[in-house]
Amino acid sequence: MNKVKVGILGAGHIAAVHAGLLKQDERVEIVGIADIFEEKAQELAAEAGPDVRTAGSIEELIALGVDTVYITTPNTMHVSPVLHCLKNNVNVFSEKPMATSEEEARQIRDAARESRGCYNLGMNRRYAYVYKKIKSYMDSGQLDAYSAHFKMNRGELLHPAWTSDPAKTGGFLYETPFHLMDLCRYYFGEVKKVKCQATQAVSGSELDNFAILLTFESGLVMTFNTFAHSGWSFPFEAIEIYGKYSTASTAELETVKVACGLEGEIDSSDYHLMPVSKKWGYEEENRLFIDALVNGTEPPVNAEEAYKSTFLLTSIYESAKTGEEINVADQLNKVLS
Repeated sequence: MNKVKVGILGAGHIAAVHAGLLKQDERVEIVGIADIFEEKAQELAAEAGPDVRTAGSIEELIALGVDTVYITTPNTMHVSPVLHCLKNNVNVFSEKPMATSEEEARQIRDAARESRGCYNLGMNRRYAYVYKKIKSYMDSGQLDAYSAHFKMNRGELLHPAWTSDPAKTGGFLYETPFHLMDLCRYYFGEVKKVKCQATQAVSGSELDNFAILLTFESGLVMTFNTFAHSGWSFPFEAIEIYGKYSTASTAELETVKVACGLEGEIDSSDYHLMPVSKKWGYEEENRLFIDALVNGTEPPVNAEEAYKSTFLLTSIYESAKTGEEINVADQLNKVLS
């Protein structure tokens, strides 16, 4: 069997997570690591394998003979290398976000439609064990959701300092909150309307305090609070879902409880002892992506799915800045038609 020949662009923490998982997959050969800082590329290449080479750019990385590239650069540096890969029919696994504007996300979506390369967005929360358990109850019909509340606080934007720089992140919502933006679509389907109130609480450069109301086409109503100024008190990520005489709740990616029926047992799971790469979903999202490449099937989160989650996030920013309720469904249909 021909192995998937992978290159990784960006040699930071998340690149090391992916490299560690990929080198355990017998279907994969890690060919090269690229980073503008040569020392970082060399360090990760040494960890990834004895024959892994280094490069300084996406062009040099592809020239090493890779057929697949993992994009693990900062948020605002995804678009150019992704477009370069797709233009050259190279498969792409891009870390979130897809892009930091609707226009750039549309460019990637359109390029993916034309390319022979496969595009996938890394949305590991879909495969985190706490969220998979809730999804299984929803899929089986045991948990029929009517409403929900999601909460995520980044804690602060001081360490590292670049997290307070929209020029690098694209804005606070493009950081970790984007995961829950995607998760709500994964759980509940498409959003019909969104209304957001946002303030600049402690950040000197961007909105950092969001209260969001989402109404889904199914009729489900959800609130989402996310902020970057409250500290790291546990749980800084949590969701609650409410159905007919049923509830589901999580505390970070560690514990989950599901109660169905007024007199039924509470199904509780605790994943504290499980390795992060597994319980946070990184292991499964990588396996599913390589499955798609080997089998010629759709990747876990293709360009169309990635675009819709990005469109939702940009709509939330639009509402935050204008104070108006945004009809996401109507606007999205106009773009897609």
